Amino acid sequence: MIVRRYIVRDMPEAVMSIRKDLGKDAVILSTKKVRVKKWLGLRWQKRLEVTAAVGGDIPLHHDVVRNGVQAPAAPVREETRETPPVTRPEATDVLDEPSFGAALAGAFGAYQATAAAMQPAQQDGGVKAPQQVPVVEDVLRELASLKAMLQTQVGSRDSASVASECEEFLRAQGVGEDVARQWAQRATANDPDVPMPIALSRVQQVILDELGDLAIPMPISQESRVVAFVGPTGVGKTTSIAKIAALYVLAGKRRVGLLTTDTFRIAAVEQLKTYADILGVPMLVVDDAQELPLRLAELSGCDLILVDTAGRNFRKPETVANTQSLLGSLAPDETILVASLTAKPDDLDALVTACNPFGIDKFLFTKLDETSTVGSIPALLAKYQRPLSYVTVGQNVPDDIDILSVEQILDRWLGGEAGE
Repeated sequence: MIVRRYIVRDMPEAVMSIRKDLGKDAVILSTKKVRVKKWLGLRWQKRLEVTAAVGGDIPLHHDVVRNGVQAPAAPVREETRETPPVTRPEATDVLDEPSFGAALAGAFGAYQATAAAMQPAQQDGGVKAPQQVPVVEDVLRELASLKAMLQTQVGSRDSASVASECEEFLRAQGVGEDVARQWAQRATANDPDVPMPIALSRVQQVILDELGDLAIPMPISQESRVVAFVGPTGVGKTTSIAKIAALYVLAGKRRVGLLTTDTFRIAAVEQLKTYADILGVPMLVVDDAQELPLRLAELSGCDLILVDTAGRNFRKPETVANTQSLLGSLAPDETILVASLTAKPDDLDALVTACNPFGIDKFLFTKLDETSTVGSIPALLAKYQRPLSYVTVGQNVPDDIDILSVEQILDRWLGGEAGE
C-alpha cells in the first residue's frame, strides 16, 4: 500500500494531485484543516490536509458479474510503503470538522453497501448467478452533500482569510483596527479569492482613492514666508530644517533665514548655527515670545524663514499652552508637525491630537530608513485630512530628505523601496 499526504487549498486540487500521483484507484483516507506558514513565516494560511492511499490492502474495487462470468480483479501491488508528503509546510492548530467527517463516513458507508450488494451469490449448483446491480442514488446524494459542505467550509473560509490577512497586515503596519478592516474588506469585496500580493496592491489603490489629493506631497508653498516646525523631542526637527534650508540654498531661488526658539536643549543653538554657517544664511535666537517681532524684522531681507521650536512633551497641558502662545505671536504661514515613523502608532495619534490646537498644516515624517512599517502615514493623513510635505531617510545634510507621494511610500508593501 502506498500512502501519501497532500497540503492543498481545496478538495478539487487534492483530487487532481491524487489521481496524477496514485491513479484512479486511489482512496482518500482522511482530511483535516491545518494552518501553514507563508510569507517567510510572517503569515498563516488555512489549508486542507488530505491523506490518500492505493494498494492491495484497501478495497479499491469489487467483482462484477456480467453475462454469468466474473470479471478478473485488477492486479494488486505487492509493495507496501509510506511515502513522504508531497508538500511539508509547518502545520499547527488543526481544525477538526465533525460535520465533514460524518458526511465522508456516510458517503463511504453508502459505497460499501452498494459494493456488498453487487457481490455475486452462490446457488445450489455452485454456479454464480448474476444479480441486479443496485442504483447508486444514495452514493451520489452523499457525494453531493459532501461537495456542498466542502464549498461552504473550505471555499468560504479561504475567501475570508484573504481579507483577514490584509487586515492583519495593515494592523502590523500601524493602521488602526477599524480602518484596517474597512480597507481590507473594500480591497477584497469584488474578488475575495485573489492572491495576497494582488490583494495588497488593491489595498494600496483603496487607500489612494480615499486620500485623493492628500496622497500628493505638498512641500513648503512658494507663497509662504514664515514656516514653523513643531514636534516632540528627538524626532529630528533641527536636522530636517537644515536639510530643507540646504535644498533652497542650493536651488538659489529663495533667500533663507533661520530662527530658533529652542533654548532648552543643550547645544541646540550651536547645532543650528553650525548649519547656518555652512550654508551661509543668517540665524537668530529667540529667548521669549516678546522678542519675535524684533527678530523677524532683522530677517526682513529673507523671503523664507524656517523656525525651529523647542522639542517638548506635548502630553503636558502647560507645554501645549506655551507652544500655542509662541505660535500665536509668530503667526506663521505654515505649521509643520515633525513626527518619527519609529514611534508607536498610538503615540503618533496622541501626538497629532495634542498638537491640533496649533493649527497643523502639514506632516513631515522622519526616520523612514529606520522602519519597515509605514501604515501610520496614510492612516494619519486620512484621519486628520492633512497632506505630507517631506520625509527624511537618514542624517546626511542635505541628501537624506525627499518629497514622496503616498503611492511611492506604499510601494514598499509590493516589494519596492520608497525613494527609488
